Amino acid sequence: TMATSGDSGQTMDGRSTVGATRVHMTDYTEATLDNLGYNIELNKEWLRSRGVNEGVVTSGFLEWGDFSAKKEKGCSNTANNDIATIVHSDNMEKLLSADVLLAADVVYDIACIPDLVSTVCTFLSSNEMKVAIFATTYRNKTTFGLFEKELEKQCIACDYLSRDEMKELPSVFPCYWNQ
Repeated sequence: TMATSGDSGQTMDGRSTVGATRVHMTDYTEATLDNLGYNIELNKEWLRSRGVNEGVVTSGFLEWGDFSAKKEKGCSNTANNDIATIVHSDNMEKLLSADVLLAADVVYDIACIPDLVSTVCTFLSSNEMKVAIFATTYRNKTTFGLFEKELEKQCIACDYLSRDEMKELPSVFPCYWNQ
């Protein structure tokens, strides 16, 4: 099972279904959520022709940091050991049940980094066999430095792939922008 976050409407379409039993794509803007729905609908027949059942690819709203002030299991950002109360429970449940978090273009604003890392920490701490993958543009050294520092504070390892390694990743089908 895979969950995607950020810029999903433009880039993280059904490519995410390769090898996944379920894909749940998220964002927080209405325009991007509408575009997610458009891409899912547009590619239904393509997915069906490849044996992917309807309903395997879904989408929904997710705002990073939509957790109570309680400590996330395994995270060290607050004093309480209770599992977080989830505001958007259906989408968060889908995120937490995934094995892979694939995030596209989400490291862009210093103000968002703590909530982003909190969400990643919540995801990773829900099971020992999880992985979070970030596909992002390196825009600002300070922003990436803070991102790496916040990940390190949560004992989350950060590795990078080279451009050559990235070229080896599969591309399944194109995504279209609907405005």
